[in-house]
Amino acid sequence: MIKPSSFLRFTAIVSLCFASNAFAEERVQFNRDVRPILSDTCFHCHGPDEKERKGGLRLDVRAEALKPAKSGATALVPGKPEQSEIINRILSNDAEEVMPPNKLHKNLTT
Repeated sequence: MIKPSSFLRFTAIVSLCFASNAFAEERVQFNRDVRPILSDTCFHCHGPDEKERKGGLRLDVRAEALKPAKSGATALVPGKPEQSEIINRILSNDAEEVMPPNKLHKNLTT
């Protein structure tokens, strides 16, 4: 289960990272603050390995993470976590939609 504090921290880090570079550099460093979280919980299915990638979503490359999917949803909307599909998936109670999937036992924690 995701702790509220973990989710807020994760949301803030991801949103800031994909927002303006000037603001993000002052507060958040992608490689230090964001990449480890994504690497631990997301890159296995949404990272650089094209053969393992699920749903056509790549989160290790900013431009790819910001592209709308065929469904029209966008994984990350800079500065707008409420519009970011990744946030909807993290908070979902639907076992078919929640990310990371429960079966992977990769819960987001602080």
